[in-house]
Amino acid sequence: MNRFTFSILGVLTVVVFACGPSQKITTSWVNPDRPAKKYTTVFVAALIENNPVKYALEADLGAAAKARGFNVVKGYEIFPPNFNKENMRDRDLALKLIRDKGCDVILSIAVIDQKSETYYQPGAVSVGVGYGYGYHPYGGYGPYGSYGAYGTGFYGYYNYWQPTLYSPGYWQTDKTYFIEANAYDAETQQIIWSVQSKADNPSGIEKSSKEYTEMLFAQFDKERKKQK
Repeated sequence: MNRFTFSILGVLTVVVFACGPSQKITTSWVNPDRPAKKYTTVFVAALIENNPVKYALEADLGAAAKARGFNVVKGYEIFPPNFNKENMRDRDLALKLIRDKGCDVILSIAVIDQKSETYYQPGAVSVGVGYGYGYHPYGGYGPYGSYGAYGTGFYGYYNYWQPTLYSPGYWQTDKTYFIEANAYDAETQQIIWSVQSKADNPSGIEKSSKEYTEMLFAQFDKERKKQK
């Protein structure tokens, strides 16, 4: 394998892994005993204390639900920004506020676990193409043969190996978030749909929120199609 082919294979490997999905669904379950009713208005609640993430998720999930014909009420439209388990309102009052908005189904999103792993990524040598030399078999040195692939003297040696680049090693921390989405009947509180997924090294709030929304509602469309 010549140096040009080796370099191309290295680039393709990086591209393939870089394009891999950062989020994926691990399990999805539809309650076979769910109420036999048609839901029209969904209350979307991201149970996350990071407000920028919460707002982005609720906005994106709400937009996706609207695109599928649902009326939408978002969590931040009812509960204050500092709403969390420490200052949670009375359960019955919270449900009343949701029902008073006409919501018949509740979609909640929560990060249920997080895992971090730090490891050392060793350095790598990437080989480019020499200036006009390409790869040639070893041809010997000095009086015992030709000067080989390098050419004469230091310049020939430098010109041959200069395209070989060394990338130093570094420490990297991978973060994996485990996310659960649950849909509840607003009247009975019975769970009707549950989806678990994981996100590896999510990059940015806006991008990650949109990726999660697309993934979740693609699964929703698939499940709904099965039920017809």
